[in-house]
Amino acid sequence: MNKISVGILGVPFDYGVKLVGGRPGARFGPPKIKEELNKTLKNKSFKDIEIIDYGNITPVKKDPKKTHEKVTLTVNKIIKNHAIPIVIGGGHDISFGSSKAIAQAYKKIGQINIDAHYDVRPVIDGKITSGTPFRRLLEEKHLNGKNFVELGVHSPKVLKEHYEYLMQKKATVLKLDYINKITIEKALEKAFLIAAKNTNATVFDIDIDGVQSRFAPGCSAPGIKGFTKKQILKTAYIAGKNKNVKLFNLMEVSPPYDIKDKTVKLAADLILQFLKGLSERKSNGS
Repeated sequence: MNKISVGILGVPFDYGVKLVGGRPGARFGPPKIKEELNKTLKNKSFKDIEIIDYGNITPVKKDPKKTHEKVTLTVNKIIKNHAIPIVIGGGHDISFGSSKAIAQAYKKIGQINIDAHYDVRPVIDGKITSGTPFRRLLEEKHLNGKNFVELGVHSPKVLKEHYEYLMQKKATVLKLDYINKITIEKALEKAFLIAAKNTNATVFDIDIDGVQSRFAPGCSAPGIKGFTKKQILKTAYIAGKNKNVKLFNLMEVSPPYDIKDKTVKLAADLILQFLKGLSERKSNGS
């Protein structure tokens, strides 16, 4: 049996975070996360998985649009090499570029976003911020709202008009309190069914600010509420096992605000859990 190939791509770009008024620093995330991941992989192998490092995108300074275009081109290259991309940011705006590549390759996609925020801000005066990726995917018809699931939203700063926009697009919003009532496993089961309905691929996003700040202090917008470490690791593992998942985006880890590399290590563990799920996908013949 052939191995499953995984292509890891870093995008050290956080200008979109600055434009939205957040704390820049996520551009330092990809190299730190890769370094931590490589240390762990030396002692842990996945015999059915081939891991290829595609390096880091060289961003176009202060130009999210052109940087995203470079991301799309490289993710398309990874897909053409029959590999599943893992894209490490950087600001969450980067997910537009990687998800667009999946939409180009698979035509109809579903999207699951684990986040404290909706990230459907409109682009105003041409400013593509880290809060805009899913609005852009929806508006440019790369994503149908019926296959879009927001998972774990809880920030007090989310705007009512963004929720109303999502409802207009027939998206699904599973808020944190609801998920904690029904369990993360049941919420993910529901989310994956919605994302997979009449689509050919699912994109899975984790914005690290969806995790409680005691587990992930190193991010642009830390919050006391959010998923626990156990919950978030479970999501990555389940995503890895799901045969429809063709892209894993991991965004907003900001090392300058980290404490003893706690968030960087969590990010590396999330990738490891995704890989563990992938290896079981292989053993299950999916």
